[in-house]
Amino acid sequence: MTRLPTGKPVLPITPTVDENYNPTTCKACGRIAIGIGRSGPRDKDPGYLCKGCIVAVSDLSKMDRLSVYELKALDSGVEAVGEYIGEHGVTNLLDFDDLMQRMLVKAAWEGCIRGVREALKDAPF
Repeated sequence: MTRLPTGKPVLPITPTVDENYNPTTCKACGRIAIGIGRSGPRDKDPGYLCKGCIVAVSDLSKMDRLSVYELKALDSGVEAVGEYIGEHGVTNLLDFDDLMQRMLVKAAWEGCIRGVREALKDAPF
């Protein structure tokens, strides 16, 4: 982390509390903090955040978009299900018995696994 000439790190902004442990400053951006914070196990400062940073963190944690790997897994699962249905010639799922339903799900599952493995071949890590 970059340090200021005084030796203090630029981020996070601390302390985030006053002498009575009331929230004062957002740990992330320096604006006025409210009473929600996050700190590490060895950190004595509660790490209070402002409303804007709390909203930003909650938006990031929703996970409403699928990753490239999840999309590849779903695509491969759909392909595997299509192949399974094509092999058996049954398109109405109500005509499947218990074993065929399970084997259909197994085909989807294995297709997803195959898709993830395929996508991870191109991963930068």
